[in-house]
Amino acid sequence: MKEEVDINLLTHLGEKWLESKIQRMKNLLKITEPDEVLYREIMLSLGYPKNKIQFLELALMLPFGEIKKLKEREKIEKALLYRAGFIDSKEGLPDYFDFSLRMNKSVWDFKRIRPANYPDKRIIGISYLLAKTISDGLINFFAQNILKEKKKIKNQKEAKKCVEKIMNFKGIGIQRKREMFFNIILPFCIAYYENQNSNIVQFLKEIFEIHPPLPENSIIKTFKSMINISNYSKLVSSTKIYFGAQFYIKNIQNKIE
Repeated sequence: MKEEVDINLLTHLGEKWLESKIQRMKNLLKITEPDEVLYREIMLSLGYPKNKIQFLELALMLPFGEIKKLKEREKIEKALLYRAGFIDSKEGLPDYFDFSLRMNKSVWDFKRIRPANYPDKRIIGISYLLAKTISDGLINFFAQNILKEKKKIKNQKEAKKCVEKIMNFKGIGIQRKREMFFNIILPFCIAYYENQNSNIVQFLKEIFEIHPPLPENSIIKTFKSMINISNYSKLVSSTKIYFGAQFYIKNIQNKIE
């Protein structure tokens, strides 16, 4: 039997989802430097769904502080690929670089992953963002972009455009960047600027309220199969409700487990 789901419940769960993400960022900010937190979370997201731990290990083996010293995108890319175990060449890397510290290529999972999403390809892709942020840092890069776009958002089209401009860097596809924005950048910046800049926090929460839902993933497909609705798009009409639907399914799964 299909379940009846009220939009008010999904709205509430969307708020709970965001609260849980913000709390995660607050907890991480207590134990390490802000730019390192953001860097690790971004790297972790690149491993979805099979290489999360591997990408986090790589981020710990080549921290953002060390990446900033490399200065050039090509060197950043090469250093990451070397530490990940994907290349053996040391050419172009600085003499002080610790060549003994690296992962084994065998730990990476390539099974049933599209070639464009192979971990080595994602490493190359993220090197563009890392190179772009070595001077001012990751936090300042996104904060400056957010402040440039800060305005009263009137509709979903404007919200979508704002996110695209905030995530203005090469190397990663727009769909993946939207996911990265809502799962990482938005909750991190709310946590980081909560007591520093209320304008940033308010603006980001407006985007969360207005932005259209992201493309369907496996969790949303499960949600659609379980609920009794004739028109999914009318119910899940924003990013907030979209993540509320995900939170709904995860709560059910946790209860079953």
